[in-house]
Amino acid sequence: MKTERTGTKRPVFLLISVLMVVVPTILIWLISSGGGKTIIRRMTVPAADGKSLSYITYIPENAQHGEPAPAFVIWPGRSSNSHQLDMWAMEVSRRGYVGITVDWNGNGETDVLGDQELYVRALMDSVTDMPYVDKEYIAVLGNSAGNSAATTACKLYQDNVVAYIDDVHPRLLGDQPEVNTLVIEAIADQYVKTFVGEQDAVKAVITEAWGLSETVEEGKLYGNAEDGTLRQFVVTPTIHQVSALNSKGMEAACEFLAHFMPDTGKNNVTGTVMLWVQLLQVLAYAGIIMFVAAFGNLLYENVPYFHAIGSEPSPNNGLRGKALVINVLVAVAIPLITFFPVSWAFHNAEFLNPLFPSRNLRGILGWLVTNAAITLIMTACGSWKAKQKGVIKTASDYGFAGPGEKLDIRKAGRAFLMGAVIVATVYAWVELVEKVFGINYQVWNLLNISEIPANRLFKAIPFILCVVVIMFAANIGMNTSRRLAETGNPHKDMAKQIALNVFVSAGVITLLLLAQYGVGWLTGHYMMPQLENVGGGTSSGSLDFSFGFPLIMGFSSGISTYFYKKTNNIWTGLFTSAILAGFVGVVGATFITGHAVM
Repeated sequence: MKTERTGTKRPVFLLISVLMVVVPTILIWLISSGGGKTIIRRMTVPAADGKSLSYITYIPENAQHGEPAPAFVIWPGRSSNSHQLDMWAMEVSRRGYVGITVDWNGNGETDVLGDQELYVRALMDSVTDMPYVDKEYIAVLGNSAGNSAATTACKLYQDNVVAYIDDVHPRLLGDQPEVNTLVIEAIADQYVKTFVGEQDAVKAVITEAWGLSETVEEGKLYGNAEDGTLRQFVVTPTIHQVSALNSKGMEAACEFLAHFMPDTGKNNVTGTVMLWVQLLQVLAYAGIIMFVAAFGNLLYENVPYFHAIGSEPSPNNGLRGKALVINVLVAVAIPLITFFPVSWAFHNAEFLNPLFPSRNLRGILGWLVTNAAITLIMTACGSWKAKQKGVIKTASDYGFAGPGEKLDIRKAGRAFLMGAVIVATVYAWVELVEKVFGINYQVWNLLNISEIPANRLFKAIPFILCVVVIMFAANIGMNTSRRLAETGNPHKDMAKQIALNVFVSAGVITLLLLAQYGVGWLTGHYMMPQLENVGGGTSSGSLDFSFGFPLIMGFSSGISTYFYKKTNNIWTGLFTSAILAGFVGVVGATFITGHAVM
């Protein structure tokens, strides 16, 4: 049994990871806040029936009591939280507007409100009461399904809303408000192609909605801002799912508002700083994953209680050559085949709502659990076949223990505690950053690492348990049967094994996303059709909501492999990655049944 400490070493790895988190965090805040001149603050206000609504404000220095500034209210698309529209709020605040991004109904820190009007009124009443907001000059933007809330705000607050920006709305002005209007279309939007059609059909719809005598031209201004009839249509080089990072759309919106909004002294600011913030976010995200590994290694090497988790290394009997290639192909082929039917079935399994109220997250996890079950069945069959040949598999063959050891549940318990300590430390930092700086960590709007609201802690438990099952099966496969040949250089061996496991685990979902959305972005046509969902709406199974999963699956596999190489069993990696992945997934999920606000 491997219980002796390996000795105290300088925590170089840990220090590097801390610097990779702290330095980008400071730079992200400095850019987002204009050098500290813009206040970034989360606000939570009462809504109907004792519930609450939460949103984030970017308050520029020109917005003062007695000298209010125009406001820009940003309504997110379904299954989105306020942080996913951070870049919009940052860019409009640079132009002197108070930027406001709200959590989708039932998402982030907003409770599930009974109907859309309650949702809209809770936010707009709060905004119009702000002493630093010019209540006569409020623009609203709807991103995707958020356009429904934005148009509702136009109707209910006619004395306040002066502009409506329709950002990649699938139905494109199905409900035309009587205010200055900008329509932003994504050039490769499969929803628009499903609901409206190709570009000629889109232009025909807009031409009719605006009552134009000739076909609308992209970029041309129509009407008059003074009487609220200014109109513009722009096409941007993006796809529907990442429109929250559409820099051309942001510039077009700010230029449009400058035609009629009061002078803020910054209305004519050009360009965006979004790219720099996103690059720093990627660096900080990588730093967080490195910190998980480095901090875990520090605990393991220097705390005897946790060092007792370790085992002696098992003989490397992993696959080689042709057998390894077949193993990888099977590991990719099975999830590829099962994704659409299985994710669609779980996505629409309404009887699971009490435990798994997020349909979007449920579809993906159902697919992953199904693949885990297949892996465990295949492992059991392999064990049975070996037994028929007189070979008895032991705990060490599956990474549960070292050679000659029996399964020791105490090691699993210590590993669970160690994983909880690691993840709690990460989220303590994340919460501190949100409270002090008002920012979070996200990777190109694909994945958010934000503080965990109290109302999501217990909701995360069923999902974490699912991830434990998923990672349990994955660890057996990737850290025992799929072990690469050793070179004698432990660092090189670890790097190669981590790279292989990350590639295989994240490869399937990445391939599906590239085939659907990468090809769609390049060609404007999508390989896989929209699939009708039982609960209403359309999406390609759960694929539309899985953009962050390559990252989640990648870091889960990388962390698991790293700790397996350190401890020679699966326990620490299993629990650390499962808890972290469970929280990351749950924070970004919508906890209401169905897709629409109502």
